[in-house]
Amino acid sequence: MSRILVFLACTLFPGVLHAEIPLFKTHQDYVDFVDSKVMSRDFIPLIKQLGGDDEYTDAQLKSTNAQLLNVMPFDFTGTELIKNVRLSASFTQEMRVFWNAKSSYVYFYSLLHHREDGVVVLKFNLNTNSDKIFEKF
Repeated sequence: MSRILVFLACTLFPGVLHAEIPLFKTHQDYVDFVDSKVMSRDFIPLIKQLGGDDEYTDAQLKSTNAQLLNVMPFDFTGTELIKNVRLSASFTQEMRVFWNAKSSYVYFYSLLHHREDGVVVLKFNLNTNSDKIFEKF
């Protein structure tokens, strides 16, 4: 049941690109941001910064945040990039995994555009079911 909730919550917030493009100066800035927000389960700023700021109401964000915190009740203590696929010279897909001592795992997918002025997250997804993330590759 908890995996379904995470899938549904993340499907509602796929990180759709909007008029003001969220831009990270470097790939490491993007990694540091995602790692800090997911590891501390700070999901509202994660969703907003990665493209959902003007796509969803505060009520929708709060509801999704509550669902995510319910299925991921403990902060994560480790993270690692487990898959990176170069699609072209400037587009990549990444899969990151986060875990904690409670044997909880969550998987993060992103489609990135590496531009001269920085890195844009075109799409992202967060799920406790690794199959849902591996399907994107």
